Amino acid sequence: MQHTMNTTPSPQAPTQRKSRVASLFSALACSSALLLSAGSVAAQQAGAATPVPSAAVLTAVQVSGTTPMAAAAVDLGAAGYTEQEFYAAGQAQRYRGALRGAQATAELIDGGWPYRTRVLVRTPKAAKFNGTLVVEWANVTMGQDVDFAFAESYAHLLREGYAVAVVSAQRVGVERLKTWSPQRYGELNVAADSTDPKTGEQIDVCPAGTPCAGGDPLSWDIFTQVAMALKDNAGPTPPLPGLKVRQVIAMGESQSAMRLSLYYNAIHPLYRFFDGFVFLDLAQQMRADIPTPAISVNSESLEAFLPPPTTSQYTRVWEVAGTSHASYYAVNYVDTLLLRDKSVLGPNGPLTFTQMMAAQGCKLNPLFSKVDTGLVLNAAIDGVRQWALTGRPAAPTRQFQRDEKNKVLRDSDGKVVGGVRLAQFTVPTAHTAPNGDALGCLLAGHHRDFTAAELQQRYTSQNAYAQQVRTVMKQLAVQGYVLPHDAQAAALTAKQTRFAR
Repeated sequence: MQHTMNTTPSPQAPTQRKSRVASLFSALACSSALLLSAGSVAAQQAGAATPVPSAAVLTAVQVSGTTPMAAAAVDLGAAGYTEQEFYAAGQAQRYRGALRGAQATAELIDGGWPYRTRVLVRTPKAAKFNGTLVVEWANVTMGQDVDFAFAESYAHLLREGYAVAVVSAQRVGVERLKTWSPQRYGELNVAADSTDPKTGEQIDVCPAGTPCAGGDPLSWDIFTQVAMALKDNAGPTPPLPGLKVRQVIAMGESQSAMRLSLYYNAIHPLYRFFDGFVFLDLAQQMRADIPTPAISVNSESLEAFLPPPTTSQYTRVWEVAGTSHASYYAVNYVDTLLLRDKSVLGPNGPLTFTQMMAAQGCKLNPLFSKVDTGLVLNAAIDGVRQWALTGRPAAPTRQFQRDEKNKVLRDSDGKVVGGVRLAQFTVPTAHTAPNGDALGCLLAGHHRDFTAAELQQRYTSQNAYAQQVRTVMKQLAVQGYVLPHDAQAAALTAKQTRFAR
């Protein structure tokens, strides 16, 4: 069913994490008809050849009268896009060694584990397609699938003609699909035994070290096999009609970025299927010996928890000053999605993501930073794409400055030193601040818009303000941390900002 919405040094050993890291990981990772018949990956014994997933068979979902859960919360039709939902079925393998901190390729345990999940596919017309498919690992921290990375960068992805797929790779998201609509999703299943038959240990656990909804040992092959089937674009109902995919980029945010960076280290070396990786806020230490480009875009809100990974010839980390774990703009997308689907219910009806965070007792409102992480994520997506296509590396790693204890340095005004510094941070129209001790509030932060009179006092004139914005954004575009289109758009917005008369 088609659907449009209106709405070269090797890395150093990882630094010792702070005491709250376990609770952060646990909260982020454990809260919570198209048939892509991806063929069984042959079981591999020790010393056998690397397993290669087989081709996929494609047929379409035939459920009318309802909108898919977590469908795009923007008007895809206005951008010349359509959205389709697919079931994905196949047989997956289990792996040993795909755990947090892994710096070596995983070892195959066995195969033949059946799964059935779903994938949302957003496609432009053939004339607009740029040849690149971005596959997002759906985030399940909220107890359901949410495409947080798409929420940050959808304007760029749709404008530039990317095809986008969102894969339900984890049990938490799939189980919520089933309870939300038993008719549509009742036959989905991605569960499997997470116990290693050789050692008796867990092969897939939450980052804090406890089983996460039974673990997601099939998620690695699910993500690979679905992405391969999409690139093959075969079957009676091709998922990307009329499109020829030349390049596939994997993307994930937060909990999904953590798992996807683990995929980069432990699973990707087995297949080398993806052409590049983009992580948003929670990537782990990336291996230096994998010649596949990867960029991690990190917010300021996580700086106290996780010292950033070191980088190498093929990897980058861009830390963005003044940003919250999800930007104000991405949260507007997620709030729209949750209200439409009525998928999170409170005592008085559907809840938004904003309401869920505020319920933790945040001291300040409104929540979330207006420093737009998506502008840097756009550049990361484009940077990885160009890197893979042309061999031209993306802009260098740019991180916050830290002392010998890895504590972030701040200036006399309390602002972080270093990192990617957007005009929204250096030439602000809103004040940003921390927001109490509750985890959700720490990650959300706070903003307060300046009044027209405050803007006048701070910048003297609207023209002076616009000139500063233009200078900052132009420099960042030249350096490669934002795209020229976004720099020009920021300058135009600055010209339209109202000051007191």
